[in-house]
Amino acid sequence: MKANELLYWLSARCEGSWRQFRAAVEELYSEGNELDSENVAAESVAFPLHQKIRLDYERLAHVEFFARDCEDGWRVTPPTLSAHSMPSGIRVILCGARSSALRERVFRATENLGYESLSPPGVPDVVRFVVSDTETLVDVATEVGLHFQCDTPLAILTYLPPCDPPSRRHKLSEFPLGADWRIHEFDVLELAWRKIKRCDAQAARVGLFRFLIDYQRPRYFLRWVGGTFELPRAVALYVLLKRKRRNLLRYDATTRAFSLPAICRPPQLLERALVLCSGLPPAFDPTSARLTYSDVTQDIALLAAELLRQPLS
Repeated sequence: MKANELLYWLSARCEGSWRQFRAAVEELYSEGNELDSENVAAESVAFPLHQKIRLDYERLAHVEFFARDCEDGWRVTPPTLSAHSMPSGIRVILCGARSSALRERVFRATENLGYESLSPPGVPDVVRFVVSDTETLVDVATEVGLHFQCDTPLAILTYLPPCDPPSRRHKLSEFPLGADWRIHEFDVLELAWRKIKRCDAQAARVGLFRFLIDYQRPRYFLRWVGGTFELPRAVALYVLLKRKRRNLLRYDATTRAFSLPAICRPPQLLERALVLCSGLPPAFDPTSARLTYSDVTQDIALLAAELLRQPLS
């Protein structure tokens, strides 16, 4: 499986440049593409393969990109056991750097604890197991020789700020100059991007706008009460959704399924918290165009909804 090979390569290198990562992805996947398109459905623009892989590896807490001390590249995260309390016990997921020897050590230490190695399409194998209590987790971590993080999803969410409108501390921005930019506005009713003229974007008092140009990442600008602010896409999107009173989150306490429209993916770290409840990427339903995160306990669902400034239904 190519995703496992890539993670092994990243683990051996520990860190590197963005160019090296792109070259590794292009070489590894040059003979075919194992990835499905389910998680690319959130955007109407072509999504490069290396960008999709980058985002998947970040969501699964394997690799950090453009973080502190690696602003122009990537670094693999230290191998860690990520824990999440479930009704049936504590689910533990292997995150970060790995090798075949490390996987074997985890298997030997947990073969009587419900060890699983799942192979979702397009991402490295999900290695996980369940322990009955924290003391057992400590014993396993000691035997394997790894650090562990208790209640990882909760720890991530309690660190994050909510998706609130720009305040006085936010610096005003300006739309990028040049006639080559392709400009789209997010339609809250249709949940889709539609092409718009620059003059209309500049005249809007409230709205979310995407600026595209060849060979560069998209840039997102929120027009808010006449001011222009460049913000992360997901943050600006949920600010706009709250203003327009679009309530899009769904939660089923019986199945512990948390879902939202694919085009409304949450901020990256918040999504990581949702993913680490199960260790699995969200499932995409092409009929409803929604993403569903599994094994999300009610406390995590409520906190995530609060950070997104959305009610649960």
